[in-house]
Amino acid sequence: MRPDINTEEPVVLFTAFRAHALRYVNSVLETPLQFFVFAVGAWFTTNGVIAFGIYPDMAVGGSMTSCTINFLGFIPVTVNGWHALFHLITGLAGLAAAPTRSRSLTYAWVCGLFYLLVAALGFTSGDHVLHMMAVDTFGSVVHTIEGVVIVGVAARAETRRS
Repeated sequence: MRPDINTEEPVVLFTAFRAHALRYVNSVLETPLQFFVFAVGAWFTTNGVIAFGIYPDMAVGGSMTSCTINFLGFIPVTVNGWHALFHLITGLAGLAAAPTRSRSLTYAWVCGLFYLLVAALGFTSGDHVLHMMAVDTFGSVVHTIEGVVIVGVAARAETRRS
């Protein structure tokens, strides 16, 4: 073995990573709200990554394009890069907020209301929210359901605390 190679460094890095991961998991499991926000964050992050894989185009305005696929063979899903980024950012924010109850509650209110706003814009402006984000009617329905559920959980968490 070469004397200039530190074989203990990977072990130290793994130990530090494991300790951090265990702290994160334990903190996320402290309250049902925190676990819910973690699950929502994981769901949205996964959606964002998959949507980028389907159609990563980030064009805006008149040059904006999108892609519609049939998920499970019959559920139309319209995406573009902006739609993917929308889910990715809200997902990563949820994962970051989940370790503390106060940030989880703030995330639930802000994210839930934001999803309801985006759903309303989707219903009123058609397939292209603000001439950027590709979303069809089915997507707006899904965003509405997600927003209502998240706001409902936030409201329930508020009443349990008072």
